[in-house]
Amino acid sequence: CIFRYSSLCLKREINMDKYIMKKALIQDIVFDEFNKVDYINIFNENENKYLRVYSEEMGSININTCRKHSLVDYVEIDDIKASFKRAIPIKRKMVLNGLKNEKIKSCMVTDTKEWGAFVSIMGISCILRNCDFSNDATAVRDIYKKGDTIEGISFRKVSAKDRISLEMKEKYTNPHSLSERNLKKGNIVLGMIRNVKEDKNRCFVGISKGFDLLASIPNGEKISEGQKVVCMITGVNLEGYGVRGRILNIL
Repeated sequence: CIFRYSSLCLKREINMDKYIMKKALIQDIVFDEFNKVDYINIFNENENKYLRVYSEEMGSININTCRKHSLVDYVEIDDIKASFKRAIPIKRKMVLNGLKNEKIKSCMVTDTKEWGAFVSIMGISCILRNCDFSNDATAVRDIYKKGDTIEGISFRKVSAKDRISLEMKEKYTNPHSLSERNLKKGNIVLGMIRNVKEDKNRCFVGISKGFDLLASIPNGEKISEGQKVVCMITGVNLEGYGVRGRILNIL
């Protein structure tokens, strides 16, 4: 469980480069004349020490969820100043190590999109695409909502945009998913874009567990992994080329 792992990790101070990550309680949030956060006072109970975090050192902390007495991670800049922002790379490395070592196995949904969901692990934002969540056309938001915990996740990759991408160890399968007998020429099926080969103008569409449909990318359309599409099956040869089809509509 991520929460057990997190608590064990955060009980000890993690040294990375010149910074040590510690925990403190928010004492006060002070706003300026424009109603923007000016600084936050925090208190480290273990060290009986008060510190101040100024706006430029807050990073991506969510003020809407951080209230008085909330527990936060920080690093010290000097005897009176601290930073939330400089603690983020430390937590990110902890999350990556935990995922790669299979010690972190769950995450929390922070937002759902048509392509999948943003999820959080120890406050670090990650993504879970629909195509990495299910074997068929089931989207993350069909099953989970904001605030829910997803169990059974694992590390997939770090994307070109430096985003941590996750996948399910065992992908979800709709109990009413297509069976082999439904794979007939002319049938209309709902699927999920799994892989896009733009250089070859084609893509693979997951239509059921164990079955991907090969289709051309419609002219002028921009598609991406995780999108739902409606397809028509144009050919089936399970001992040869597999299932082929045509994308009729992008949902």
